[in-house]
Amino acid sequence: MSTTRHWSDYLGIAALIAIGAGLYFAFVFAPTEVTMGSIQRIFYFHMGSNAASLLSIIIAAVTAALFLKTGDAKYDRVSYACMELGVLFGAISLATGMIWARPVWGTWWTWEARLTSFLILWLVYVAYVMLRLSARDDVTIARIAAVFTFIGAIDVPFIFMAPRLWKGLHPVLFGTNAGGEFTFNITPNMLITLLVCIGAMILLYLYLLFQRVQLARLESDVAELREQYSS
Repeated sequence: MSTTRHWSDYLGIAALIAIGAGLYFAFVFAPTEVTMGSIQRIFYFHMGSNAASLLSIIIAAVTAALFLKTGDAKYDRVSYACMELGVLFGAISLATGMIWARPVWGTWWTWEARLTSFLILWLVYVAYVMLRLSARDDVTIARIAAVFTFIGAIDVPFIFMAPRLWKGLHPVLFGTNAGGEFTFNITPNMLITLLVCIGAMILLYLYLLFQRVQLARLESDVAELREQYSS
């Protein structure tokens, strides 16, 4: 039996180390926010899961377009896996955002622009998965579902621009100062922590994506073998 590690094993190890580093940075390295206190620390993983969710819809839309153009099932498997993971990381982002909002805003949810636009993206993820589950191996359904990835991708710019286009409670992470210079609205240590946590969540996302695509490929191979032996 071969004991050679696959590159994905190293990706998984890197993701595990990065998550551990993210926890250290979030709870030890980063300073306590003056106004919000320790609850602000959830922000780092909230933003990390948010970044993974947005990355997921972009990859899903690109691979869905390739699937529609070529008809190659490998692109559909990647797109499908991205949409499933979008449900997961989107749910984490929404949940952590609500946990943060309750003590800071005094409410679990408010229908402001960014929250609403992100909820729409998450519902797109859910709708896609439900449609695919209704007819897993139907190519026509797969092509119809691909449209959902494009709807989700169109929503991404609104998620980014919502706090600037429509003023709301949601904080703006970066902008310009009084002198017109670009600046982040957090301290340098907070920024470092944020980047570490975003990197960690994206590494975890990529590892899970690879594993899910591999599983989908194996499921496809098993289905083909069953069809061959049953005929």
